[in-house]
Amino acid sequence: MDFYLIKRTVKGLLILGLLISLNTCQESITHTETAQFAVEVSVYDTSYVTKGITQDTKVIGANVQLFSVNYDISYQQWTDGRGIAVIEGLVPDYYNISVQMTYPEDTVNVYLGFIQEISLVGSMASQKIQGSGDTVSLILKPVPRVSLILSEIYYNGALPPPGYYFHDQFTEIYNNSAAVEYLDNYVIGNSVYGYRDDPEFVHFDHLYKFPGDGTDYPVEPGQIKLLAQDAINHLENNENSLDLSNVDFEYYNRLSNDVDNPFVVNMIQLHHEFGIDFLYSVKNDAIVLSKLEPGEVLSYDEKGHILVPKARVVDGVEYKEDLTNYEFKRLSDDIDAGLTGGMQMYQGKSIARKVFKVIDGQNILMDNNNSSLDFRVQLRPTPGSTD
Repeated sequence: MDFYLIKRTVKGLLILGLLISLNTCQESITHTETAQFAVEVSVYDTSYVTKGITQDTKVIGANVQLFSVNYDISYQQWTDGRGIAVIEGLVPDYYNISVQMTYPEDTVNVYLGFIQEISLVGSMASQKIQGSGDTVSLILKPVPRVSLILSEIYYNGALPPPGYYFHDQFTEIYNNSAAVEYLDNYVIGNSVYGYRDDPEFVHFDHLYKFPGDGTDYPVEPGQIKLLAQDAINHLENNENSLDLSNVDFEYYNRLSNDVDNPFVVNMIQLHHEFGIDFLYSVKNDAIVLSKLEPGEVLSYDEKGHILVPKARVVDGVEYKEDLTNYEFKRLSDDIDAGLTGGMQMYQGKSIARKVFKVIDGQNILMDNNNSSLDFRVQLRPTPGSTD
């Protein structure tokens, strides 16, 4: 494998000027005599996966990405035969680190005895790196492959006029497998900030359930189901918006004067803390899809947020306006080790998964549980399409 480094174009003199004039948001960085240096990132996997494949815990061929907190610079490299990525050209700063490794099906089958692609992910927020003597070690965690995933989320808000139009938000749910899956017993909500380290539960301030008794709402392989905040033709209110009158499901807050399209299936409201609509934040949020056991009863935390066991989580996507803001992530690495978005409000843009490969005419979308790697920003939403 050829190793290479990708850096955003930043003029050297500008970097040096910024280094002299700016401080980090946390504490001062001591500047080295030479502004640019190299650092080693060691990557390990203490689970059964890598040890079963290579007889070692070091991870070879992992993708390592560093994002500068204070400067518009990013770096990418792969770990070598020692399980170490040597990142060159760094400047003193705090860095958000994201690492991903994927073992293909044939490798897993040969060494572990079953046919399944396995991804390992890990991240580290605001790591202080200021000289070539600094080293970083990071342990990855395996993430499972699932059938249903969040393939596109439009949360950004429409371009004006009129201004501040956000009622046209939608979510795509895509069957990324070769088998039929059913939306019955699935729930979707937005995760609350402050509980990232809870090992047992994800905390929600809004949670809605798909209707059905088990097999009422099938999703065929490669099929998309659309869920709208309001299932109406939003072009009548904003010429830069979308017609969502024919989606499959809509959020409906039965405790308010929310819009209700009688021809679109309503989601079942389990928990709704505030607002007329279930509104995704147009700046920073985390949308999580989970599958409950039939008849499962959920509990609440001390602040009244509803709890879903982490073992029930199927997919999660976290987005922020500021992609360097890893320190305030809502989701743990095993749900989403990265961040997507990075756009200002009310630009009429969406986030969508990249296509990983095509099998028998079906798009297989990237699913590394790392939205920094899996998602791209689209200039216009594409409801109903993965292309």
